[in-house]
Amino acid sequence: MAPSDINSAPRSLPPFANQSLVLQIFDIAGKAGGEARIVGGAVRDWLAGISVGDIDMAVNMPIETFASDLEQAGLRVIHTGLSHGTITVLQDKTKIEVTHTRLDTETDGRHAKVSHSPDWLEDARRRDFTINAIYMNAAGALFDPLNGQADLQQGCLRFVGDADQRVREDALRMMRYCRFLYRFGHGNIDADALAALQRNADLAQNLSSERVRSEMELILVADGAATACNLMQTTGLAKAACDVDFNTHHLAPDDAPDRADWLIGLASIMPVGTTASLATRLRLSKSETRRLQAMDRDIDTALPDLAGDKWQQAAWFLGDDSAAIYAVKTRRAQARFSVTRWDELQSWVAPICPVTGADLLSHGVDNGPVCGEILIKLQKLWVASGFTLGKYDLLAKI
Repeated sequence: MAPSDINSAPRSLPPFANQSLVLQIFDIAGKAGGEARIVGGAVRDWLAGISVGDIDMAVNMPIETFASDLEQAGLRVIHTGLSHGTITVLQDKTKIEVTHTRLDTETDGRHAKVSHSPDWLEDARRRDFTINAIYMNAAGALFDPLNGQADLQQGCLRFVGDADQRVREDALRMMRYCRFLYRFGHGNIDADALAALQRNADLAQNLSSERVRSEMELILVADGAATACNLMQTTGLAKAACDVDFNTHHLAPDDAPDRADWLIGLASIMPVGTTASLATRLRLSKSETRRLQAMDRDIDTALPDLAGDKWQQAAWFLGDDSAAIYAVKTRRAQARFSVTRWDELQSWVAPICPVTGADLLSHGVDNGPVCGEILIKLQKLWVASGFTLGKYDLLAKI
């Protein structure tokens, strides 16, 4: 079907695609003598019966020309990805990435130099997985040159063409394969993909911290995180990408409430004492590093166990990190995780100690380290009493 025929045909798009900005992109491309298609995750997820998120599109004309056409039509265009053949089109709260059909002219495992090619098949052959190389045109018809639909139905996650070549073009594809395996491959790894990951895992050392971190954030909160992390560990990808090995048996089940926090997942699988290494590799912020350090350290054995009856006394000293520390502590010890206790720790509002440093100074304690030490001792007495001792009871113990 010619582009003009597609754009004049009655629309039979699925609901996710039948929105104003998508239709405008279809129409503008057609009027310019080209064609636009939806491609990638949106088509894949729709076919798999999964809720569709962001929509990506491709157009078979040079992106600079198409960007100009979009702007002349009154649409806002961001040119930040122009060197990679990509622009972002915005309308109200809708954002769509549009990339011209292309082929790679040069790759180094981190970045690719691309050139425009009007050939849809060439564009499909440069994508990562067959299930991401399915296109939908303006009439809702599918273009599936690499049999991605069949792979999707059979639960087969395959690289496009030569698996080694695909991961050498961009090493992040190995981590993406691990993330997608559970959802789209039913956990059954393709033999060629496994061999490619094993042979090329070391290439992940060259990935930027930002790209590795972004992928780990997605992996650790997704269903099948254990499958993904186990594959990363067994192929050597974990060490290459994150600079540490993974203790994958420490990961929470898919339906556990603590799985929503990727840093809890990271603390659960990291070797004890590797916070500094991970903070550097993943470029964690100061607050993230502090949280990870809090979850990584051992809990003072003098404090009541968070899992015990006096959990509030333990939580008081641990502050806002108490629920996260409880989750990591139980996962690492492979002990029973109580959702009830997790909820209690999440919602508990710690009482305020009735004695302050100012109180000690007014009672003749010299300002300095001794004052701090006495305050800590009084806080421990107050906590041990179940938060019942009053201000004057505590000051009497100085």
